[in-house]
Amino acid sequence: MITLIIGTNNSGKSELAEKLAVQRGTGRKYYLATMQLCDDASRARAEKHRRMRAGKGFLTIEKECRIREVLSSIEDAEKALVLLECVSNLVGNELHSDPKWLRSFGSGEAPEDTFTEMIVSDIKAVADRVRDLILVTNEYDKDDAGYDRQTRIYVELLSRVNERLRDAADEVIDLRKD
Repeated sequence: MITLIIGTNNSGKSELAEKLAVQRGTGRKYYLATMQLCDDASRARAEKHRRMRAGKGFLTIEKECRIREVLSSIEDAEKALVLLECVSNLVGNELHSDPKWLRSFGSGEAPEDTFTEMIVSDIKAVADRVRDLILVTNEYDKDDAGYDRQTRIYVELLSRVNERLRDAADEVIDLRKD
């Protein structure tokens, strides 16, 4: 089962995802952390999330890119629940992991579909092997004129990935504030 939780920053996505994971919690629970810890703010945010899930029985796997590779680390995958925190970080990490991506967007080569498929297929590979997959993701305003080129590309790609995940999800919980 795939559950997609989508919202804005600080909308309670992570807290809700953990609550659902605990409620569904027979078998092992894995917390798949995708945030790159590159500055004090990201380290503080990761520590906040560690405190939030303390004592809830999660086994943490840190994987910034190519999440399909975590399957070898998940014991009894067919009985496991995985909470992926978060798709937004995963998209950004993959976008910046290979300079070809940013260079090719807007070049007429149409890499957007290839990039989106890469992310979604990795997520589906995990979903196909585990009992439950809970995905946390952000949504940003695509029409914000203040974005620089890289941010516009990121927001567009995240939107495409989120749309594909909405289609694949068994349950979608939308916490966006209107």
